[in-house]
Amino acid sequence: MNSRQKVVIAFVDILVLAELFVSIYVANRHPEEFTLVFFKYFFGMLIPTLLLARFLVRRYRSEEHPSET
Repeated sequence: MNSRQKVVIAFVDILVLAELFVSIYVANRHPEEFTLVFFKYFFGMLIPTLLLARFLVRRYRSEEHPSET
């Protein structure tokens, strides 16, 4: 794993923690539907974040065998 990929992973970790914070905060404002609101917000933000992370990690992958031109 190269340094750009490590930066992406660190950024995604921070972003997931922020998403968790926001989801808990919003769900606490609706205590009667806490679980439903939490899941709706958290997974609604988490899935696109993980897809973006997967794309960026693959994009910044270093070539293992550079082609000779």
